[in-house]
Amino acid sequence: MKEIKVIEKNSVKYAQTRLKRVAAYARVSTKLEMQQSSIDLQIKHYAKEIIFNPNYIFAGIYADHGKSGRSMDKRDGLQKLLKKIRAGHIDLVLVKSLSRFARNTVDSLKIIQETRRLGVEFYFEKEGIYSSDTTVDMILSMMSGMAEQESQSMGQNISWGFQKRAQKGQVVLHKLLGYAITEDKQYKPMPKITHIIQTLFKMKLNGSEMSELIAYAKSQDLKSTKGYPITTYQQINSILKDIRYTGTIEYGKTYMKHDGHGKRTIINDGDKPKYVIRNHHEAMIDHDTFQNVQSLMIKEKRTYDKNTSIPNVLSDFVFDLDSYKTYYRPLDKGIEMIDNMLDPKYLNNPHFPKSMSKTVIHILKRSLNALGRKFSDLEPKFDKRVQQLLSIDKIDEQLNNIGYIIKTYKDKYYTLKRKDHRDAAELAMLKDLEDEIIKFSIDYINIEDEKIKHDHTLRHAKNLKQRIQSFEYPLDSLTPEMLLSYVKQLVRVDEQNYVLVINATGDMVSPYKIKKAMTEKPLLEGDCKMHQSRQFDWKIVIL
Repeated sequence: MKEIKVIEKNSVKYAQTRLKRVAAYARVSTKLEMQQSSIDLQIKHYAKEIIFNPNYIFAGIYADHGKSGRSMDKRDGLQKLLKKIRAGHIDLVLVKSLSRFARNTVDSLKIIQETRRLGVEFYFEKEGIYSSDTTVDMILSMMSGMAEQESQSMGQNISWGFQKRAQKGQVVLHKLLGYAITEDKQYKPMPKITHIIQTLFKMKLNGSEMSELIAYAKSQDLKSTKGYPITTYQQINSILKDIRYTGTIEYGKTYMKHDGHGKRTIINDGDKPKYVIRNHHEAMIDHDTFQNVQSLMIKEKRTYDKNTSIPNVLSDFVFDLDSYKTYYRPLDKGIEMIDNMLDPKYLNNPHFPKSMSKTVIHILKRSLNALGRKFSDLEPKFDKRVQQLLSIDKIDEQLNNIGYIIKTYKDKYYTLKRKDHRDAAELAMLKDLEDEIIKFSIDYINIEDEKIKHDHTLRHAKNLKQRIQSFEYPLDSLTPEMLLSYVKQLVRVDEQNYVLVINATGDMVSPYKIKKAMTEKPLLEGDCKMHQSRQFDWKIVIL
């Protein structure tokens, strides 16, 4: 008689099998590609493939529109994907093909090798390649190198065409302040602005300070080619250095270099042909005047560099609310050269008004010491402000609501899917349910990504509190490194009011955000006196 032994399945092992968290990456780099292969179709294809696979957990679709394959840093979708991978929320990434991923050999291999160490795979569908196989590195190099060579060849052909036209004196005209570009692609001087440009050169040659040139430009309501007022040193400097005002066009001062690192702009020191086209258009400034101004500016720069041996971090730190600008940006921003901002030598730095330096440092001492002494009492208020900024409770509520909607639609979807026969109305409903599940699943991931970002922010805020509590108060010294480790900006509201901005979230802080923060309830506020009669009010706000 046959003996039959039944071996039951290992339910424990089955229960421990972890589903893969799967994302996808899509990219189209040109308008033509966007017509031929709509990125929306790619997103829908991958969403359906992942969401309805019982072995997968949907981890999002990340996409870049109109982005070149050479540059990794400029592809926001790819950077978001990599951040999520590094945070440990993705196991597998689906990509249509290697060419959709990258044409930059060095960066693509670097990403593959980094994610491999993290235990994350990329799967390139067209080539049928998993990145977990170490032999794929050679294949990636060869295929990526071929795609890169094709891209280089195209770039060289375009460059060759520009060079041939430059030999004939034909170059692409870019907007130039004071000139209009005619229909036949010629520069035509604008008389009113011509006079202003000529006056700026004369003033510079006659020894006028840059502040006087800026004041003159303002008085004439001079605006850039984009319509912005000319109000800064950099804008005036650009005008005075532009050789096109002499009627000369220089083509080939820089060129694009393509290598394993991607596309880079290189100064042409004789590696490529350079073309100087004189008398290209009517000049505003004669060559002698232009060269004399250049010599004068070079001399001033040498003097400036000589006097910048003690860089002043406050020059990039104090934001004036009225002018919407930071005070004085020195060329050398190194902060390791100064041990103590309270040192008298620091106050003598030529980049910053001496009287303001004293005021700023006095306010910093008073406000930071008050913050340090009282922080144990202020910590709950600090935490509450961070929670408000992140809206964490609202995010959890949104996730719960969308999660419930997805589950409801999926229950209806699979109920219909299991039916042996479906009529036309049920087939249409099945399609509608599929679309809704995809839509809400993508919405869910977008919100979930915000929460992941907020988790990182909470760690940033926690570290920030630890730094504040790590210093000994009162502060006898104040280094730039110490200051910048937890303070983003000191805002000068007016002569008597200053606001210290603490960046608790670690996000980029724009002038608009700073202005908005001025209306927020402060974490702490106080006042201090200088020179007996002068009193300053200060506040500390959280951003």
